[in-house]
Formats: sequence, C-alpha cells, structure tokens
Amino acid sequence: MTTQLLASPAAVKLHIEVVGSDLDGQHYIQRTHTVAITRDGATIVLANKLAPESELIVRNLNTNEEAIVRVVGHIREDSSGHLYGIALTDPSVDLWRIPSLPPESLKSMVLECSRCHIVKTLALTEIEMEIYQSKHALTHRCECSGLSTIWKETTREESTDTRPQRVAAAVLAAEREQRRHKRTAVKAVACIRCAGQEEIVECEDMSRGGFRFKGRKRYPSGTQIEVAMPYVQSTINLFVPGEIAYHQELSAVSHRHGVAYRRSTPQK
Repeated sequence: MTTQLLASPAAVKLHIEVVGSDLDGQHYIQRTHTVAITRDGATIVLANKLAPESELIVRNLNTNEEAIVRVVGHIREDSSGHLYGIALTDPSVDLWRIPSLPPESLKSMVLECSRCHIVKTLALTEIEMEIYQSKHALTHRCECSGLSTIWKETTREESTDTRPQRVAAAVLAAEREQRRHKRTAVKAVACIRCAGQEEIVECEDMSRGGFRFKGRKRYPSGTQIEVAMPYVQSTINLFVPGEIAYHQELSAVSHRHGVAYRRSTPQK
C-alpha cells in the first residue's frame, strides 16, 4: 500500500513557553518556538526528551494564553534540539490566534496494533502523518488495553473480529482484579536499581503493594530490582526490594512497567 503524503503544516515561528516533565521525571520550563502549526497542534523544538502521550502546558508568549497539550510523538533530532509533534487536548481552544490557518486535513491509513494485532483504518492529522512518515510507526490509543500502543501500516484487511481485543482486555481486567490494594494517581519520581545501574523514572500511580512508572529502559517481567520511591536527588534515599510485574511498550524509547514490592529475605 502506498501512503499518500499530506502537505506540511503551516510554517509559523511562534514564541512559546513549555512546562512539563522529561523522561527522567525532571520538571522543566523552557522558552522555545513552534516550527509549524495547525489548528489543533504544532511541531515544536525542545532540549528535553519526552515520552509520547505525556502532557505539557504551552503558553503563547504573544497573548499570554496557555493550554494543555499532549505529545503525539518525536519527529527528529538535530543541532537545535528535539522536534516533537503536539496536539491540543481541547481542539476548541484557539491557542495560536492565527485566523488564516486552513482547516485540519485528515488522511486515512490502515494500521495494525502491535499488542492485539487488530487492524483499523485511522484518520490521521497532519501532525500524526508527519510523525509516521519520520518513524514509520505511531503511538495511538487502542481499545484492547485502554492505553496507547504502537501502530504500524499493514497490508492486512481491516479487522471485523474483535476477539483479540476482547482477550487482551480480559487479561488487563484480570491483572487489575489481582491487585489487592487500591491505586492512587501520583506525580513523583523513583529510582530503579538493576544490575548495578540506576534509572530515574516518572511514577503514574502507587499503592501499598507497588507502583507504576514510565521510563526509557525495558525490564522483562519478573526482573528483580531495588527501588526508591519517592526519590530525591542529593539526599539519602531508602531502596527496597521489588519485582517487575508487567511491561508495556509505549514506543521505541518509552516503556511502562508495574512494580510489586517484595519482602526482604531474612539473613540467617
């Protein structure tokens, strides 16, 4: 199947301020600019590495208006920094204040979910198409897990059988049912120590029995680790034993994991 290319988004250099957290869980504020914009999104240059689907606050420095956006994906890296595609979480918000912008163009592509392998025809925005043309993959929400998964173009026909999605959803529901402790959403960072190496990660939620985090490294299920959560740099942190309960690939450089605390084995 040949992908039809879209015209590029309007090249507009608009000065903005971005507030968010990077892949290391570090909060930052950066003044930067757009490279191109559409009615519902933009491509922007940032020094920090970000996870797909993470949220940022973007302020238009010309009007001092701000809005919440989500990171659609990474396009490329060059001497100026990382080029990301972003989309307004509320398309009704007019953050750019440029009346001459043309309506958003959509292009249909037949894509396959890497998790449940269902095939769907998705209407992609100009920003999503630019990311796909760069990476040959796209992060998109799938009904199989209620989370974002990796989608790639396929020559298979669109799926009418939703059993793979139902099976994957049932597995996810079973995993949730097995949790003995209520989870609470949390914005914090943790340190994962494995095989003598450490990684700072961003936590999504926690409970008495463990927590969930996003990071750059992949840890197979069952991996024995030590964790400090919450983690504060330049202070003494307490590490406790843990185990990777599950792994989910968000992109080539972003992974979600569930951690279950485990009891230390008493020394004899």
